[in-house]
Order: sequence, then structure tokens, then C-alpha cells
Amino acid sequence: MADTVSKTLLFSTDLQQYIFDTSVYPKEHKQLKELREATFDKYSDKREFSVPVDEGMFLAMVVKLMNAKRTLEIGVFTGYSLLSTALAMPDDGQITAIDLDREAYEVGLPFMEKAGVAGKINFVQSDAISGLDELLRDGDNEGAFDFVFVDADKPSYMTYHERILKLLRVGGVVAYDNTLWYATVAVDEGSVRDLLRSRTKQEAPEYFIKSRAALIELNRFLASDQRVEISQVSIGDGVTLCRRVLIQSILRCCIQQYIFDTSVYPNEHKQLKELREATFDKYSDKREFSVPVDEGMFLAMVVKLMNAKRTLEIGVFTGYSLLSTALAMPDDGQITAIDLDREAYEVGLPFMEKAGVAGKINFVQSDAISGLDELLRDGENEGVFDFVFVDADKPSYLTYHESVLKLLRVGGVVAYDNTLWYATVAVDEGSVRDLLRSRTKQEAPEYFIKSRAALIELNRFLASDQRVEISQVSIGDGVTLCRRVR
Repeated sequence: MADTVSKTLLFSTDLQQYIFDTSVYPKEHKQLKELREATFDKYSDKREFSVPVDEGMFLAMVVKLMNAKRTLEIGVFTGYSLLSTALAMPDDGQITAIDLDREAYEVGLPFMEKAGVAGKINFVQSDAISGLDELLRDGDNEGAFDFVFVDADKPSYMTYHERILKLLRVGGVVAYDNTLWYATVAVDEGSVRDLLRSRTKQEAPEYFIKSRAALIELNRFLASDQRVEISQVSIGDGVTLCRRVLIQSILRCCIQQYIFDTSVYPNEHKQLKELREATFDKYSDKREFSVPVDEGMFLAMVVKLMNAKRTLEIGVFTGYSLLSTALAMPDDGQITAIDLDREAYEVGLPFMEKAGVAGKINFVQSDAISGLDELLRDGENEGVFDFVFVDADKPSYLTYHESVLKLLRVGGVVAYDNTLWYATVAVDEGSVRDLLRSRTKQEAPEYFIKSRAALIELNRFLASDQRVEISQVSIGDGVTLCRRVR
């Protein structure tokens, strides 16, 4: 096929040779040159399986710019791209290389050894899908790879993609090779068949046609995949770079505002609105400490559905959630509210008084653990609370849980706030740190990282706690409802 359709997108092979002669060959590592020549000698009829030299240099540049330390290559052949990236990685870099053809890999291995990089490479003799599945069976590999290069079975690229995104960290890059497929992706299939027939006097190989169709489908899919940013690089036979992103939210912002405008603000109690505005005026830098308005409405709905009469709130701030639930309770309802910060609570107190619910609230100025212990010292408090809302120190949630279950009646509900922690619980820690660093130009606050880890642990624990039924509600920053069953 290399003799019938050129594997370059340049206007002429002369221009390609000019690039090789002026900027590639002079910089090509000695072992890369020797590997290229050895590949040509042994596989002259398959030399197109190896990446072009300018593409090898480009991949090495990407790896260096990323300071990639853990990479994955799917489709190795004799290893020109593998050696290119291995040379670009730091001494502690590690590459997992997957290919069924060990014989071809072993053609390149002596050159990797001579270059001093063979120790970075773990060659896995496997088909790509089985190799990827094996990596995914080890949960530690999820979100652990910085860079992935794919140059294997084209019709399987879409299948690889889903697995690769699980292995790739947020901010990591997957590079798909041959995505312009000898420039035929821009031409209709009939014209491609006619061109090949006129040049070779034979029908186009079905694998060629099938690969072209698969790559067109891949290109369309990647253009709409919100999990990645893409760049189509017209080098070699086309390389598509896909950078994994944390799905942010043009849409999320729009839909959130839509919810607020259509179903929340029109029904928000006057004193809740005034409290929300007063909180913003006094604590604009801490407004995230207050629950979102839609979450406040949700908590009120839960309290009403339960006809809760005795509730507990751990973590109050200015009291938006406290006022929401107090308004939802019957006149004889009673709330115990625990927080160390009386000053913030007193910002909200006038609005509770104006709403006529301050008499339902017993504010306890205390840290949460001491406050819970004090409640438990009175044996009459065990099993009497209908509803508990927890929005306090995240690393202490598991400690609170044991005390809360003693206070909660069977059939009662505890709601834990922030259990999705800015959507970071679904992303590996390294990616979270990278994302925050790129946005703030600072290291992630350790409390943020510690809270994320604690919430992941809590979520795992609650899923297996036989004393409760749970429902993860994706409202606000995530609310987990736990109904005590025994």
C-alpha cells in the first residue's frame, strides 16, 4: 500500500525528504537510525508499520513537554516510536508496550538495550483489548498513565478509546496514529476504490476500506467527545492528540441556572432569600459553605415527606439549610444545631426569628464530636431523631456516622453533604492535583485532598453498611441519604 498511496500528507515526497534531511536526520539518535535501518532490512515490505521519523520526533517532543513518566503503547512493531518516547522520558519513566508480535519487538530490543532504555519498557505479548483489560483489572492503573500512543488495529480504535480513558489521568494525552489514512478520509469511498484500482489494477483491499471507515467514525466521535480536547496533527499519516479533561460545564452552569430560575427562586421563602443575600454580603469568599438553594429545597422536601419532628444538624454556618428544614417542620418540631461558629449562626438568626421558627432551634456551640457525645450521654436521646443533616469536617464523617446511628431512630434518615466533592471522587488524586495546579498556579490545599480521600472512604463504607439503605443524590455537591434499617 505504501507504493500505491503515499503515507505522507505533504505536497510532495521531495518536501518530506527536505524535512527529514534538514530537521530530522541530523537530530536522530544513533540507535533510532540503526533501528530504522534494521527494520527496513528485515521488513522492507512492512516498513509502513513503523512510524515516520518526523512523527517519532514529534511524539518524543510531546512526551518531554508533558514530562510524562508513565506511558502506554498499543501496537509496537519493531519499536521505533517506543524507542523515541523511551529516550524522551526521565530515568524513572516506565512504558507498558502491548503487541502480539514478540518477534518484531525483539528486532528492536537490542537497540533499546544499547540506548540504555530497555529497563523502562515492560513488553506485554497480547492483543490490545486483552492487554488493556488486564491493566484495568488492577484498579491502581486507573487514571495512572500520562501518555498513550495507539498504532494498532484501526477498526478497534473506538473499542480501545473507552478503556484508554479509564487508564489516562485527567490532563493526560492519547495519540491515535493514521487518523487521516493515506489522505483518503477526505474522499468518498467510490473514489478511493477507483484510485486504487487504477494504480494497482486490483480491487482495494477490504481491510484498507474497513480501516478508512473506522477512522472516519473515530474522527467524528472524537470531535464530539466532551471528555477530551483534540488536535488533529497532519504529520505522518495523521496523528490525533486527545487530552483528557474533567467534564466541566458549560451545560452544567446553564442547567443549574435553569433549575434555580424555574423551580427554586420562584418558591424560595422570603427569609431564605434574604439570608442567602446576607450570607453572600458578609462571606462572599466562603459562600460555598452554605448549601445551594436547590439542595435546601430538597432537604425541606425530605423532612416534609418524613413528617420529621426531631432533627439534628451538624455544621450550621449561617443556617440556610437549618432555616430550610425548620420551615418544613411542624410547629412542635425541634432541631438541635451543632457548630463551633456562633458568629456565623447569628448572621442567620434574625431571619429565623422573622420567619417565626427560631423557637424550634436549640443551637449548641461545640465541635461536632463533643456535641454528639454530649447528646449520647443522655440515654433518652438514643434512637429518637427522625432526620440528621451533616455538613461539617469531612475527614470526621465516618466518626460522626457511628454516633449518628445511635441517635437516629429505625426508619430515620441521615443526609451527608458534599459526598461527590466537586466531582473529584471519580478522578484519581494525581489528576486532581494537576487540574488544581493548572487552574490556580498553586498546589492543591491538603485539606481538599484529605477531604476527598475521606469522602471516597465514606462512600465505600456506606455502600457496604448493612445498617442503612442509601441513595446518592447528585444535587449540589452530592448528598448521600442513609435510611437506618436496623
